[in-house]
Formats: sequence, C-alpha cells, structure tokens
Amino acid sequence: MIADQPIGEFLDAVASERVTPSGGAVAAVGGAMGAALCEMTCIHTVRGDGSDAADLSAVRDTLADRRAQLLTLADEDAAAVETVQTAFASGDDARVQAALERSTTVPMETAEACLDVVEHAVTVTAAGTPVAVPDAAVGAMLAHAALDGSVSTVRANIEKIADEAFVAEMAGRADEAEAAGEAALSAVRANARP
Repeated sequence: MIADQPIGEFLDAVASERVTPSGGAVAAVGGAMGAALCEMTCIHTVRGDGSDAADLSAVRDTLADRRAQLLTLADEDAAAVETVQTAFASGDDARVQAALERSTTVPMETAEACLDVVEHAVTVTAAGTPVAVPDAAVGAMLAHAALDGSVSTVRANIEKIADEAFVAEMAGRADEAEAAGEAALSAVRANARP
C-alpha cells in the first residue's frame, strides 16, 4: 500500500519505467498531504484558547477521514490503471470499457475528496491560529492542484468511453467540482492574506 511506503520509495516508483503509480495516485497523495496540513492547523488552534476550537476539532476529524480516503484512492488508482493495461492487452472491448469506467470513477472520487479538503480549508484559514494559517493555505493549494489534475484525468478518459450516460454524469461532476474548487480556493486565499 502506498500509505505504508517511505516517501522516497514512492517517488522512486513514480519516476521509474513502471506504469504505476502515475498521475492519479500522485494527485491523491498530494490531496492527502493537503488534508494533513489543514489538520495540523486545526491541532495547533485547538491546543490554543481560540473560540473556534470546538468547531475546528470536528473539521480536523473530517480532514483525517479525507486523508485516509485519499491514500486508499491512490492505491485504487494504481490498480485501475493496471486493469486498463490488462484489458487493452486482452482485446476484449467490453472489458476495456469497464476498465476505462473504473479508471475514470477513481479520479472523480479523488477530485471530490480534494474538493472537500479545499472547502474545509476555508473554515480552517478563517478560524485557525494565525501562525498556522499559511500552512493550511498551502494544504488547500495542494488539494486544489490534485483536484485539477484529477478532473483533467476524468476529462481525458471520458473521450474513450462509449456509455453516453456515464460520460455525461462524469462530465457534470467534473464541472461542478472544478467550479466549487475555484470558489473555495479564492476564499482560502482571501482568508490567508495578512
């Protein structure tokens, strides 16, 4: 599992001749890093005597869930990419289509989990202890970049999928996640400005 690997080992695997882990897994790990930075800001604020400490304690729990989800999605993305390769090698069109749908669903789930991180970062940067708010802003930017990368993967993959209803659903979800992510990141940036 990616979560159990030292970061250097993971990066070596990314930079290797292997097909996986690739962009989707890296995006998910980046989103998880973003969640962790926002969690850290919550922890430092809750330890202080801020009036929003109780609210940030609940936000921290949600961010921890998102971090775990994103690490799981990193593994799922690597598996989905390998399944696509196997399906193409088989020459079975139905198998290829099923694999392509799975390799589109996973980055869509990654994008939506990253969106949740960026949206929670709005609260964290508004209520967090000032010395840690820049860390939460970095976390939001990482999660937003992961969201953008995941949406890009979704859009590339749906071009190869025959099921029009599936394509329309994924395209709509991608558009919604992208727009909401932009709005949330703008709010984070406004909160983080001195």
